[in-house]
Amino acid sequence: MTVRTRKLGLRVAALAAAGLVLTACNDDLTDAGPAASSAAGSPTAGASPTGKGKAKEPANGGKPSTRPSGGTATGTDKAAQAKMGKLALTAAEWETYAADGDDDTGTANYVMDKSCAFVPDGTAVKGLTATVARFVKQDHESDTTFASTEADQFASVADARQELQSFRENDQRCPNHTDGDDKYTGVHAGKAPTVPGAEEVYVEEGKATYPTTDGGRTDPRDFVFILARKGTVVVKVFLDVDPNFNAATSKDDARAAIAKLAAKW
Repeated sequence: MTVRTRKLGLRVAALAAAGLVLTACNDDLTDAGPAASSAAGSPTAGASPTGKGKAKEPANGGKPSTRPSGGTATGTDKAAQAKMGKLALTAAEWETYAADGDDDTGTANYVMDKSCAFVPDGTAVKGLTATVARFVKQDHESDTTFASTEADQFASVADARQELQSFRENDQRCPNHTDGDDKYTGVHAGKAPTVPGAEEVYVEEGKATYPTTDGGRTDPRDFVFILARKGTVVVKVFLDVDPNFNAATSKDDARAAIAKLAAKW
């Protein structure tokens, strides 16, 4: 399975007047629709992506800490890679967000070990022929909302189903787990929105804490992670929200993001 697509790495302690480190928050999804299955992000509306007094970016430029990143396609199907690149949302499609670094096209497989830690197993994700994850951010006075979208092409429906199933099983077995220096607690299945055309939808929610460059850690940040599958294609939204913004509105934005992805598949 791929890892949860998100903004990782050391968070720089914010030096704005509020003196806050980066934190973010989400409440429960309220959209109706059956939650069926088990990796990228959406904005909170109403703020400029270049607000003054913005919080600092992650020290490593916002790249995932435990997943290869870069602009070179590592999937086996170039045509599918191009298609996935068109599916993943651009900053312009977020409207109020700014691009945040290069696309991630890594296919490394991660497993949850016996100690509930996500670790690479040295292989590629089974059946994953193409993948593109794209990152955006929205800077505010004292914090930042991080978001990402991802589109994955699998060789078979069974492989695509397994990608979602892996997240579901891991959430049940390890609601508290780690991914490098990042810690996740209370991870559970949320209420899934209706995604047009999707054969499976899974929503993951919980709290995350990240290391900061001053040697501390962020306060727990609520996150939402939506995955949807149609045939052999899986699309994903991850949203890690500024706590100063309305969480319900942010969930609306996450649903809007997955709908935009689904409209293109």
